[in-house]
Amino acid sequence: NILAEPYLFDGVTALLGAGRRDFLDAYKFHIRPATDDRPYFFRFFKWRSLSEFVDLRGRGGNALIEWGYLVLAATLAQAIVAGLVLILLPLRTLPSAGLGGAEGLRTAVYFFALGLGFLFVEIAFIQRFTLFLGHPLYAVAVVLSAFLVFAGLGSGASQRLMDRSTVERAIGLAVLGIVFVALVYLAALPALFDVLRPRPMVLKLAASAALIAPLAFCMGMPFPLGLARIRGHAPGWILWAWAINGCASVIGAVLAALLAIHFGFSAVVGLAAALYLAAAGVATRPAAAPAP
Repeated sequence: NILAEPYLFDGVTALLGAGRRDFLDAYKFHIRPATDDRPYFFRFFKWRSLSEFVDLRGRGGNALIEWGYLVLAATLAQAIVAGLVLILLPLRTLPSAGLGGAEGLRTAVYFFALGLGFLFVEIAFIQRFTLFLGHPLYAVAVVLSAFLVFAGLGSGASQRLMDRSTVERAIGLAVLGIVFVALVYLAALPALFDVLRPRPMVLKLAASAALIAPLAFCMGMPFPLGLARIRGHAPGWILWAWAINGCASVIGAVLAALLAIHFGFSAVVGLAAALYLAAAGVATRPAAAPAP
């Protein structure tokens, strides 16, 4: 009986018994079951085992390393370096228009948080709608298209929001809308998908776009509102704002995947909500004029 072998017997006993969690934590590979929130069936890498596998490379240890994960981590490192070198470094040659001090730091945090938050939500919702539509190609097409179209509409509507209140208040309202809709969707989308899943594909595609519309509309507002906040007193900061946001977007696409592998897509959306709240927190302070 193969289960009579000690290592298999001990493993099965641990997995079926009260010590299951400790066994999974101590095991050299990640063997927890995949879920809809973390659908990575081929993930088995653990950082703490890497040094041992490298030491065993002469005896076949390289085959034990999940190279796809390490390539993703290396891609994140490259994205950070490339973003700094190709996006931010050239701006050192341009006038900063007084960018510095507390106001400069708030501006950097605001646009960096927006870049990360936007990509985190996009990537998480691509995964959510892949489960609903049944194919990643459909999900990528409808989610990206809907986000771009309705975020653009939200960006265009941001001027009306500014006309009715201050820029800082408009940013706060837009961010509250983003956080509220995102968190409601986290709770409600699974049940809603169960209802809509038997429907024809055309109807599901239309429903997907309609569901994304309110969230994307709100997500399109904070960036132009942030630019309006700094345009009046420090127009030279606009170049920095675009560059910082672009750098965060490059990094966020890869970072979202790594975070989803470890913590799940729900955690990625929750982190995106926290980033938007942090952005609103630094932006709702009255802007200070740059030093002469």
